[in-house]
Amino acid sequence: MAIPKVFVSSTCYDLMQIRDTLSEFIFSYYYEPVLSEKGDVFFHPDLHTHESCIAELENCQLFLLIIGGRFGGSYKFDASKSVTNAEYDAAKINKIPVFTFIKRDVYEDHRLYQKNKLDVDLVKRINFPSIEKQEYAISIFEFIDRVRYSDVNNSICPFEYVSQIKEHLGKQWAGLMYDFLVKRVKANDQQIVNQTLDNLTLINKKTEELVEGIYKHIKPNQAIEEIVHADKILNGAKFYSRVLRLFNLRNFEGSIEKISLVPTENTTWFNYLAETKEFELVENTTKNKVTDLEEFKDVVLYIKRARIPHYWPALRKGEMEPQILELEKLFDLLKTLTQQERKKALEMAISNIASL
Repeated sequence: MAIPKVFVSSTCYDLMQIRDTLSEFIFSYYYEPVLSEKGDVFFHPDLHTHESCIAELENCQLFLLIIGGRFGGSYKFDASKSVTNAEYDAAKINKIPVFTFIKRDVYEDHRLYQKNKLDVDLVKRINFPSIEKQEYAISIFEFIDRVRYSDVNNSICPFEYVSQIKEHLGKQWAGLMYDFLVKRVKANDQQIVNQTLDNLTLINKKTEELVEGIYKHIKPNQAIEEIVHADKILNGAKFYSRVLRLFNLRNFEGSIEKISLVPTENTTWFNYLAETKEFELVENTTKNKVTDLEEFKDVVLYIKRARIPHYWPALRKGEMEPQILELEKLFDLLKTLTQQERKKALEMAISNIASL
């Protein structure tokens, strides 16, 4: 049976006891710990030992990074890095989940460094008690900053006792399992929805062909015009359907009549939704609580279900998400509808969602 392999990365001599305890803890989860000093790394005869450690990471699924007061040995292929630095970089490249722990005294000294780092001469004169060799203090603190400022997976946990690491890891690994189980259910649900929608699309296509043939036979003069008009309303209904699905809604709270009266000219899809009073727009500012959520950090503007604390990105920095691009295209189609046509499109969308 395949089990997760957990790579433990740190300097060895000063953290040997912690590494040994963590090895037992990892075993208690029936995971496989990978520690270089225990022979868990295959030291390939054609590679330097440093490269063997890096290569071993490709076989691992979790990465524990422990930062103490020693810099450790310099990485053979880049003297500006320690071996631990290089292992961390390899874990990031391989997209392995990283769990970072920093000794409390190093963490506190890092805070002192942060407050004074712009004054280079002063920093060089400070003696940081937690750092074994002062000439490596800045390198250690800069490495901590690199971990902290990573775009993702940058959580750091300071610790005094190894029991704190074990408690934190227990909670985080439980969170990983929960995330896996929830996504598994959602994936199954999404597969069912996609299959249903695909089947409905095929059925609708066949129905359209049959209706078009019958209609052309009965009303040859008006058939094409009325079919085009029906398609136009159907395209408008797709915008409302997509919004309802994004927010897991079965209906809107306001009346169809009032919503259909909201004009679509000279506006964006998200401003239009805000004008319906069904949704609110929230700017990404330091005063907004959602800025603490990693998934929203690059969002410029959020759209929020009115009266319900459910946020969804309306505008991101840089390239927009596929869902946003699709909503823009669907809204362009909605703009071509009259008020009465929008009303019919909205009725169609709500009816369609209710039938799923």
